[in-house]
Amino acid sequence: MKKSINILAIVGFCGACISFYIGAGFATMQEVVQYEASYGSLFIVAIIVAALIYVYTNLSFATNGNRLNLKRGGDIYGIYCSVFGEKFGNIAAKFFDYFSALFCYMSFVVMCGGANSTVSQQWGLPIGVGAILLTILVISTVVFGLDGILNSLCKIGPIIIIMILFVSIITAITGLPNLSSNMASVDAGNYTNVMKQVGNGNPIASGASYGGFVILWFAAFLAEIGAKNKLKDVNIGMLLSTFFIFGAASVCCIALIGHIDVTAASDIPALELAKQISPIVAQIFAIVICAGIYTSAVPLLWTGVRKISHEGTKEYKLITVVAGILGCIIACFIPYKGLVNVLYGLNGYLGFILIFFMIIYDIKTKMSSK
Repeated sequence: MKKSINILAIVGFCGACISFYIGAGFATMQEVVQYEASYGSLFIVAIIVAALIYVYTNLSFATNGNRLNLKRGGDIYGIYCSVFGEKFGNIAAKFFDYFSALFCYMSFVVMCGGANSTVSQQWGLPIGVGAILLTILVISTVVFGLDGILNSLCKIGPIIIIMILFVSIITAITGLPNLSSNMASVDAGNYTNVMKQVGNGNPIASGASYGGFVILWFAAFLAEIGAKNKLKDVNIGMLLSTFFIFGAASVCCIALIGHIDVTAASDIPALELAKQISPIVAQIFAIVICAGIYTSAVPLLWTGVRKISHEGTKEYKLITVVAGILGCIIACFIPYKGLVNVLYGLNGYLGFILIFFMIIYDIKTKMSSK
């Protein structure tokens, strides 16, 4: 008898994955520019590499988290690193565990920077207002723990992806007459002085880096979700999210390149696209971007705090408040575009190293089960 699936649970997990993935970088399309659109005609190569990494690693995280019934998602690093022996494995596991928690926390800082840039560019508010409002909302959600986070994310994710697709599809169509010439211009390197690029001209390296930094976002999060829920529902939801995330990224690239004259130098390229439709759409989309920033910022702060405290305790709540306020302050003094390029690029390559450990562990586990 086949095991039944829970459609509502699948949709919920799909929405949670979309919400987590589409943060400040994706919603503003700044990371889409740096990782994918900046490669012009080769953008699809970066997308395919990142998508393959996303699918394999997330299947592995959820499956192993469920199989081993992990109590804390961050313990997944010890499982993978154990393939290199107890001594080296313990050292590597501690490094990835602490580093990923720190990286997720610093990514929360990026989200605060994205909120600053969005409200400043669209509504002309002073730097700091966006980060403060975001921090208040994020802290208010994280204090309720993982279950509260899932309830929040699963509802917002589908709305965000629909709005991103709406703006991207329309501007992809309006930019179609200029797509070929603009793509040739990007390939020729005419925008390198205003458009940052990850991968130093190599779309495969860019895709690997993109997939790499998402590994460190999703590892603890999906391992713990996999341990606490029906695995089949979690994996189907994650696979469904792949279609929406990377399908949207492809359309975004076409739209961004079609309007490269106004998107290349912008901190918030998505708003420039929305303005091509109408000022009203730009206003609505600015709110959508803020929602996307919020949905990523919540699990990122949770992952960092969860490493050093247990949910439900007074210590957990205190650390959540202090860490949130500190991240907000940092974001007010560091430029957003620079945060995305340096932090995401560097940590993406480090995250990609973990795949090597994962592949060896999964192969050994598969062979030993036969």
